[in-house]
Amino acid sequence: MTRLGALTSCALLCAATAVAQNPPGTIAGPNQPPKVFGPPHVTEPWESVVMTEAVPGSDIPVDLTLLETVDGLFTPIGIRHPKGKGPFPVVLFFSGNGGAGLEQVRDYVDNHGYTLERFLKEGYAVAWLQYRAEAWYAYTKADYAPLAIGKQQANQLMNRPPLEIDDLRTIVEYVKRLPYIDPARVGLCGNSHAGGMILRSLADGLKINSAIVSEPDASEFLQLRVDAFSGENPYYPTMESIAPYLDKKVAMERINRITNTPLLFLTRPEDELQGLFETAYAWVKEAGKTPVERTIYHHPVHGFLIRVPKDEKGNYKPDDVQIKSIQQAIDFFKKNMGGPGTR
Repeated sequence: MTRLGALTSCALLCAATAVAQNPPGTIAGPNQPPKVFGPPHVTEPWESVVMTEAVPGSDIPVDLTLLETVDGLFTPIGIRHPKGKGPFPVVLFFSGNGGAGLEQVRDYVDNHGYTLERFLKEGYAVAWLQYRAEAWYAYTKADYAPLAIGKQQANQLMNRPPLEIDDLRTIVEYVKRLPYIDPARVGLCGNSHAGGMILRSLADGLKINSAIVSEPDASEFLQLRVDAFSGENPYYPTMESIAPYLDKKVAMERINRITNTPLLFLTRPEDELQGLFETAYAWVKEAGKTPVERTIYHHPVHGFLIRVPKDEKGNYKPDDVQIKSIQQAIDFFKKNMGGPGTR
């Protein structure tokens, strides 16, 4: 045997020996079995940190809660409920594209809480929500899928990074388990980006009683082209102006997964995205899979339903449109999940 042949034979033998000596349970090389993922599940007891604080001008405090989400990080919510043990129906309020933290929760409860106070007086528990910041157009990617959980050796593994809609699912499931909440009567009221979150979450299987989507940013849900929405102030005041940039086939596939969840759309012609709001409503109605209604209000403020101002003395001063729209919101939830004491 030549020296080269001997060296080659030695190298092959050494490689074979190395493979043969892999520790038990380990695998080397390609073509290994794929990871197995499953739906997220709740681990009891649910980890949370609760700080009870007084609310200015009210005898009902707020439980500022840091709630553990699916990947072990915490998100803040502020929960309030009428006096008594319940079980109460609950409406969860939220707005914007996340990332604002505990300070925003406290500010909305203390300084923008008129709508929440009105619901409390009607016997509803209420909460203001926060969640992780929006991941730009992550929902529209071709490989998007609902969050699933696996395992990498001893630790958690996910099929994709968690999004703000995954935090919403966590919050809803946590609130359903509170001893003073009726889990069959959980409603959502989302404004702007939060309205779009509701639509995306329902399409992904979130189970709630009913929801208000107020001026909903449905850009991702309706598969609006990213280059038609990436400017700081996109302008689509009519359905006709935004239609060329939407993917109706993709949008209707999502919409058709929303069933038996009554929805109330609140829209506002003064908003530069009224065309987006109206299209979302029109296509949900066209699908016919879930009860849906819509009211148009004229108002200068984006988020008029939840952004009631205070005067210089710290008293809330709702205008006529806000009084009317808040009463409509209360009536909507009463119709769909009843008031206190009904089941």
